[in-house]
Amino acid sequence: MDVVVDFNQQQFIIELKRWYGESKHKETFKQLFGYLDKKNAESGYLLTFDMRKSGKLRKAEWVEFGGKRIFDVVL
Repeated sequence: MDVVVDFNQQQFIIELKRWYGESKHKETFKQLFGYLDKKNAESGYLLTFDMRKSGKLRKAEWVEFGGKRIFDVVL
């Protein structure tokens, strides 16, 4: 877990990663799920940076993973 923001009695759990391909991206969901489970949180945020010069991926969507909601953003 890279960033935890406590604001107004809420906790926001954010995982930051670099893009290393789809399979590594899917592994990150498992990692973030573990953090969410430990913190008894229902949702978290995955922010992935795609640093490739060509073919950059862009997306922002809610994903269900193991009963948790993850807002998946790739920039």
